[in-house]
Amino acid sequence: MAKRGRGNHMKRIAAPKAVPIHDKKAHTWMARAKPGPHSTKMAIPLSVLIRDVLGLADTLFEVKKILNARRVLVDGKARTEPSYPVGLMDVVSIPDAKLHYQITVSRGKLQPRKIDEKEAGHKFLKVVGKRTVAGGRQSIRFHDGRSLPGDNHMKIGDSAIFSFKDGKIEKLLKRGVGAKCLVVSGKHAGKEAKIEKFFEGKEGRPTEVMVKTPEGEVRTLLDYLFIIGDA
Repeated sequence: MAKRGRGNHMKRIAAPKAVPIHDKKAHTWMARAKPGPHSTKMAIPLSVLIRDVLGLADTLFEVKKILNARRVLVDGKARTEPSYPVGLMDVVSIPDAKLHYQITVSRGKLQPRKIDEKEAGHKFLKVVGKRTVAGGRQSIRFHDGRSLPGDNHMKIGDSAIFSFKDGKIEKLLKRGVGAKCLVVSGKHAGKEAKIEKFFEGKEGRPTEVMVKTPEGEVRTLLDYLFIIGDA
Protein backbone atom coordinates (compact mmCIF):
# COMPACT_ATOMS: atom_id res chain seq x y z
CA MET A 1 0.00 0.00 0.00
CA ALA A 2 1.36 3.41 -0.94
CA LYS A 3 2.55 5.75 1.78
CA ARG A 4 0.13 8.52 2.59
CA GLY A 5 0.72 11.83 4.26
CA ARG A 6 3.62 14.16 4.54
CA GLY A 7 7.20 13.08 5.23
CA ASN A 8 9.28 14.38 8.12
CA HIS A 9 12.34 14.96 5.93
CA MET A 10 13.17 16.54 2.61
CA LYS A 11 16.21 16.67 0.36
CA ARG A 12 18.52 19.53 1.25
CA ILE A 13 18.78 20.53 -2.41
CA ALA A 14 15.04 21.27 -2.32
CA ALA A 15 15.15 23.33 0.91
CA PRO A 16 13.15 26.59 0.80
CA LYS A 17 15.21 29.66 -0.12
CA ALA A 18 14.54 31.20 3.28
CA VAL A 19 16.43 28.43 5.11
CA PRO A 20 20.03 29.69 5.58
CA ILE A 21 22.01 26.55 4.80
CA HIS A 22 24.97 27.17 2.51
CA ASP A 23 26.24 23.79 1.36
CA LYS A 24 23.10 21.96 0.28
CA LYS A 25 25.15 19.11 -1.18
CA ALA A 26 27.02 18.31 2.06
CA HIS A 27 24.24 15.92 3.08
CA THR A 28 21.29 14.43 1.26
CA TRP A 29 18.50 14.95 3.77
CA MET A 30 17.31 17.55 6.26
CA ALA A 31 14.32 17.94 8.56
CA ARG A 32 11.16 19.41 7.09
CA ALA A 33 9.47 22.16 9.10
CA LYS A 34 6.10 21.03 10.42
CA PRO A 35 2.96 23.12 9.91
CA GLY A 36 2.62 25.64 12.71
CA PRO A 37 2.82 29.38 13.40
CA HIS A 38 4.78 30.03 10.19
CA SER A 39 4.48 28.70 6.65
CA THR A 40 6.97 25.96 5.79
CA LYS A 41 8.44 28.18 3.06
CA MET A 42 9.31 30.89 5.59
CA ALA A 43 10.46 28.78 8.53
CA ILE A 44 13.61 27.03 9.74
CA PRO A 45 13.15 23.62 11.42
CA LEU A 46 14.39 23.98 15.01
CA SER A 47 16.90 21.14 14.59
CA VAL A 48 18.39 22.79 11.48
CA LEU A 49 18.68 26.09 13.32
CA ILE A 50 20.52 24.54 16.28
CA ARG A 51 22.83 22.24 14.31
CA ASP A 52 23.44 23.81 10.90
CA VAL A 53 22.92 27.52 11.52
CA LEU A 54 24.03 28.13 15.12
CA GLY A 55 26.46 25.21 15.26
CA LEU A 56 25.46 24.24 18.81
CA ALA A 57 25.38 20.51 18.01
CA ASP A 58 27.11 18.17 15.58
CA THR A 59 24.39 15.58 15.06
CA LEU A 60 20.63 15.27 15.19
CA PHE A 61 21.04 12.93 18.17
CA GLU A 62 22.72 15.75 20.11
CA VAL A 63 19.99 18.18 19.06
CA LYS A 64 17.30 15.85 20.37
CA LYS A 65 19.10 15.52 23.71
CA ILE A 66 19.21 19.32 24.05
CA LEU A 67 15.54 19.69 23.12
CA ASN A 68 14.33 16.85 25.34
CA ALA A 69 16.12 18.49 28.27
CA ARG A 70 13.87 21.51 27.58
CA ARG A 71 16.86 23.80 27.22
CA VAL A 72 15.63 25.63 24.12
CA LEU A 73 12.88 28.23 24.36
CA VAL A 74 11.03 29.68 21.38
CA ASP A 75 9.04 32.78 22.27
CA GLY A 76 9.46 31.97 25.95
CA LYS A 77 8.21 28.38 25.73
CA ALA A 78 10.27 25.18 25.76
CA ARG A 79 10.04 23.33 22.45
CA THR A 80 11.01 19.67 22.11
CA GLU A 81 9.95 18.96 18.51
CA PRO A 82 13.01 18.96 16.16
CA SER A 83 10.82 20.01 13.22
CA TYR A 84 9.14 22.90 15.03
CA PRO A 85 9.00 25.88 12.58
CA VAL A 86 10.95 28.95 13.66
CA GLY A 87 10.15 32.06 11.65
CA LEU A 88 10.44 35.81 11.31
CA MET A 89 10.82 37.76 14.58
CA ASP A 90 10.70 34.62 16.74
CA VAL A 91 12.95 34.75 19.80
CA VAL A 92 15.07 31.65 20.44
CA SER A 93 16.73 31.41 23.86
CA ILE A 94 19.10 28.92 25.45
CA PRO A 95 19.19 30.18 29.07
CA ASP A 96 21.86 27.68 30.24
CA ALA A 97 24.31 29.12 27.73
CA LYS A 98 23.00 32.68 28.11
CA LEU A 99 22.31 32.82 24.38
CA HIS A 100 19.39 34.70 22.88
CA TYR A 101 18.56 35.22 19.22
CA GLN A 102 15.94 37.10 17.22
CA ILE A 103 15.12 35.66 13.80
CA THR A 104 15.38 38.39 11.22
CA VAL A 105 15.99 38.39 7.46
CA SER A 106 18.99 39.17 5.27
CA ARG A 107 19.11 38.89 1.48
CA GLY A 108 15.95 36.84 1.43
CA LYS A 109 17.13 34.32 4.04
CA LEU A 110 16.11 34.01 7.66
CA GLN A 111 19.03 34.78 9.96
CA PRO A 112 19.48 34.68 13.76
CA ARG A 113 20.60 37.96 15.33
CA LYS A 114 22.13 37.93 18.80
CA ILE A 115 20.19 39.94 21.37
CA ASP A 116 20.51 40.45 25.12
CA GLU A 117 18.35 38.91 27.84
CA LYS A 118 16.18 42.02 28.18
CA GLU A 119 15.35 42.08 24.46
CA ALA A 120 14.55 38.36 24.63
CA GLY A 121 11.58 39.10 26.88
CA HIS A 122 9.42 40.38 24.05
CA LYS A 123 8.91 40.11 20.29
CA PHE A 124 7.56 42.14 17.40
CA LEU A 125 4.23 41.09 15.92
CA LYS A 126 2.75 42.32 12.64
CA VAL A 127 -1.01 42.73 12.32
CA VAL A 128 -2.18 40.69 9.31
CA GLY A 129 -5.93 40.44 10.01
CA LYS A 130 -8.75 41.46 12.32
CA ARG A 131 -12.36 40.46 12.87
CA THR A 132 -15.27 41.13 15.17
CA VAL A 133 -16.12 38.35 17.60
CA ALA A 134 -18.96 37.77 20.08
CA GLY A 135 -19.85 40.84 22.09
CA GLY A 136 -18.60 43.22 19.41
CA ARG A 137 -14.98 42.80 20.46
CA GLN A 138 -12.05 42.92 18.04
CA SER A 139 -9.78 39.91 17.57
CA ILE A 140 -6.40 40.74 16.04
CA ARG A 141 -4.45 38.14 14.05
CA PHE A 142 -0.67 38.43 13.84
CA HIS A 143 1.95 37.12 11.41
CA ASP A 144 2.92 34.20 13.67
CA GLY A 145 -0.63 32.85 13.89
CA ARG A 146 -1.24 34.41 17.31
CA SER A 147 -4.65 35.97 17.97
CA LEU A 148 -5.17 38.56 20.71
CA PRO A 149 -7.98 40.93 21.71
CA GLY A 150 -7.55 44.44 20.35
CA ASP A 151 -9.44 47.56 19.34
CA ASN A 152 -10.02 49.82 16.36
CA HIS A 153 -6.71 51.60 16.94
CA MET A 154 -4.91 48.58 15.52
CA LYS A 155 -4.82 48.47 11.73
CA ILE A 156 -3.54 45.83 9.32
CA GLY A 157 0.15 46.55 8.70
CA ASP A 158 0.76 47.99 12.17
CA SER A 159 3.06 46.18 14.58
CA ALA A 160 2.95 45.48 18.29
CA ILE A 161 5.51 44.66 20.96
CA PHE A 162 4.35 41.54 22.81
CA SER A 163 5.58 40.59 26.31
CA PHE A 164 6.18 36.88 26.97
CA LYS A 165 6.02 37.40 30.74
CA ASP A 166 2.62 39.10 30.81
CA GLY A 167 1.19 37.62 27.62
CA LYS A 168 0.04 41.11 26.67
CA ILE A 169 0.81 43.82 24.14
CA GLU A 170 3.21 46.39 25.59
CA LYS A 171 3.15 48.92 22.79
CA LEU A 172 1.52 49.58 19.43
CA LEU A 173 3.70 50.70 16.51
CA LYS A 174 1.72 52.48 13.78
CA ARG A 175 2.56 52.20 10.10
CA GLY A 176 2.95 55.76 8.86
CA VAL A 177 5.37 58.37 7.53
CA GLY A 178 8.49 58.44 9.68
CA ALA A 179 8.04 54.96 11.12
CA LYS A 180 11.11 52.74 11.33
CA CYS A 181 10.72 49.48 9.42
CA LEU A 182 12.49 46.36 8.21
CA VAL A 183 12.17 45.28 4.59
CA VAL A 184 11.41 41.56 4.86
CA SER A 185 10.87 40.58 1.24
CA GLY A 186 12.01 41.51 -2.25
CA LYS A 187 15.52 42.40 -3.42
CA HIS A 188 16.00 44.87 -0.54
CA ALA A 189 15.14 42.32 2.16
CA GLY A 190 17.09 42.83 5.36
CA LYS A 191 17.47 46.60 5.09
CA GLU A 192 16.28 48.82 7.94
CA ALA A 193 14.61 51.97 6.71
CA LYS A 194 12.28 54.86 7.48
CA ILE A 195 9.02 55.44 5.63
CA GLU A 196 8.99 58.65 3.61
CA LYS A 197 6.00 58.50 1.24
CA PHE A 198 3.10 56.28 0.17
CA PHE A 199 1.99 55.68 -3.41
CA GLU A 200 -1.57 54.35 -3.64
CA GLY A 201 -1.97 51.49 -6.07
CA LYS A 202 -4.13 52.01 -9.15
CA GLU A 203 -6.26 49.53 -11.07
CA GLY A 204 -5.88 46.83 -8.46
CA ARG A 205 -2.11 47.20 -8.09
CA PRO A 206 -0.58 46.99 -4.60
CA THR A 207 0.39 50.12 -2.68
CA GLU A 208 4.04 51.10 -2.92
CA VAL A 209 6.15 53.14 -0.53
CA MET A 210 9.35 55.18 -0.62
CA VAL A 211 11.70 54.38 2.24
CA LYS A 212 15.05 55.85 3.22
CA THR A 213 17.86 53.38 3.95
CA PRO A 214 21.50 54.07 4.90
CA GLU A 215 22.36 53.47 1.22
CA GLY A 216 19.71 55.89 -0.09
CA GLU A 217 16.03 55.96 -1.06
CA VAL A 218 14.32 52.76 -2.14
CA ARG A 219 10.85 52.19 -3.58
CA THR A 220 9.21 48.92 -2.61
CA LEU A 221 5.85 47.33 -1.86
CA LEU A 222 4.06 48.31 1.33
CA ASP A 223 3.37 44.65 2.14
CA TYR A 224 7.14 44.03 2.27
CA LEU A 225 7.56 46.22 5.35
CA PHE A 226 7.58 45.18 9.00
CA ILE A 227 7.28 48.13 11.40
CA ILE A 228 9.86 48.00 14.20
CA GLY A 229 9.85 51.57 15.55
CA ASP A 230 7.77 54.70 16.16
CA ALA A 231 7.54 57.65 13.81
